[in-house]
Amino acid sequence: MARQASQISKAPLIELRATKGALDQRWLSISSQLAPLLGFNAQQLRIDAEAQAERVWVGLKGSACERVDRNRGGAARVVPLRALQKDLFAWLGLQEVWDIEVGPRPFVFRQLGLTVHFGYLGDPIKPQAFRLEWPGIRDWTGAGLSFQTSGAGHPHWQIDILESLAERKNEGFAVELAEAVEDFGAEQRMPDLNDLLRTISIEKMHLASAARWWLPATSDVHGQHMNMPPDLAGLTRWLTHSVQYMQQELARCVFRV
Repeated sequence: MARQASQISKAPLIELRATKGALDQRWLSISSQLAPLLGFNAQQLRIDAEAQAERVWVGLKGSACERVDRNRGGAARVVPLRALQKDLFAWLGLQEVWDIEVGPRPFVFRQLGLTVHFGYLGDPIKPQAFRLEWPGIRDWTGAGLSFQTSGAGHPHWQIDILESLAERKNEGFAVELAEAVEDFGAEQRMPDLNDLLRTISIEKMHLASAARWWLPATSDVHGQHMNMPPDLAGLTRWLTHSVQYMQQELARCVFRV
């Protein structure tokens, strides 16, 4: 995600803070909800939190998990989210990050993201398809507390499948496209549309998932699609209901041929 801050909303911006004890209890609660929701026990799937320097990184762990490479952010562990057709699975990755500061509630929420990949059991190649993310209120640029990414919806969806396909596309297309653009003396040849679509950076779009645009307009032009995480309980409810919604919608995915 981009790191450009936005000061559009005029409502007071409040960081979500917590104690270590509250976070430990929350992660135990998420484990107890997420594992049975996906059809696993505590040994097969649980939440894993690891402190590194001034930050806590939270992800998935257990015997049901497999390792994948994200388009950004390095390796992660994913777990089967839903079986699709032809032995294909949708896989779920989770990443939650808290900054460690000082004070009575020193842990400050930075972001929570759910990423979906497609792939086979035991196959390390699992292209990243889309993600649902909720960044917290932080001083993203050194200019004071703000939402992350100017004007973007929070929480939001981002679509990664075209970028994933482009990374696996033969490099010959890049040469072909460059020749088609630069060789003005020859007859211009339009690149193949399917190949061209793979180069569009759709993954940079932030598609608001909680936009109240039906409400009357206010002076905060973009405020109706920019939401702060309310509290730990609300963040946990958002996570579990989001996973349930993904399961529901992935059931609609079928092969066209």
